Amino acid sequence: MRLCLMSLFMCCAIHAESVDKALVRALEWRASDPGDVLALVALSEVYVVMGNTKAAAQCIGSLIDLFPSRADLRRMAGERLEQIKGGLPLAEDTFAKAVEQRPDHPSSHRLHAYALVKLGRFEEAFNVIEAGRNRSYPSGRFAGVPRILDEDLGLIAADWRRAEPLRAREIAGKLDQSGIDFATTPTVRFVLNWETDANDVDFHIFDGKKGHAYYSSPQLPSGGELYADVTTGYGPECFTIENPRAFPYVLQAHYYSRGPMGYGMGKLQVIAHDGQGKLVFEENPFVIMKDSAYIDLGTVTDLE
Repeated sequence: MRLCLMSLFMCCAIHAESVDKALVRALEWRASDPGDVLALVALSEVYVVMGNTKAAAQCIGSLIDLFPSRADLRRMAGERLEQIKGGLPLAEDTFAKAVEQRPDHPSSHRLHAYALVKLGRFEEAFNVIEAGRNRSYPSGRFAGVPRILDEDLGLIAADWRRAEPLRAREIAGKLDQSGIDFATTPTVRFVLNWETDANDVDFHIFDGKKGHAYYSSPQLPSGGELYADVTTGYGPECFTIENPRAFPYVLQAHYYSRGPMGYGMGKLQVIAHDGQGKLVFEENPFVIMKDSAYIDLGTVTDLE
């Protein structure tokens, strides 16, 4: 699967004509306001461009040190750590703490479970997503989440069975207890979550046949459906396509209502399932700062 994308601060580095100039700007920003979340994110992005993954991870780790009790910032930090070489175990650890701090946020469970999947810890991942699925969430929030978590459980169980076929009967028994079937249909899922409350980030999906799906037109004629429109913060919002064929798929986020929290910071997750249990991930952390702004999250060109 190929997701073509470029992050905000990578763009800034290019427009600055020099990564060195971008580094100077980011260091100055960080020095002028050591507690600024965006300054640390900008500095980490520049270090990624420079290939200094250790420094990039240290910048993101500083966010956790500054705000250890903020589950939203822990999730945001984890979303960036898992994109840095060697950062996945650190991301899994901070996602686990985010679950402890805010189990009432569905994204805490999803991010932790899929980090465990990527680490090959399938049984733990199954247990995490099952716990997230079985709990209740605040009334009037997180529209579409029950369906998302049901499908997460089926996908993770399918990947677990593929990885450990000798435990297939045991895994099937666990899944039966939840009333969920193994995922067996080839799909691609686009999942958008953001780490700000009381705001509205809208998900827009375009296909290669000039189709356009969003909150008021949630289906693509070529196939695929947006489950719900989350208008009260955090997400997740999910768009799933069975047997996708209308490539390329262009993905955008629209900062429909910024709300009191200011910037919107989160992640696009693309999960491709071959119908046989194999999951492939592509992900893109993002930042939106301007009310009513649109940003390109990436283009999925194929699933090879």
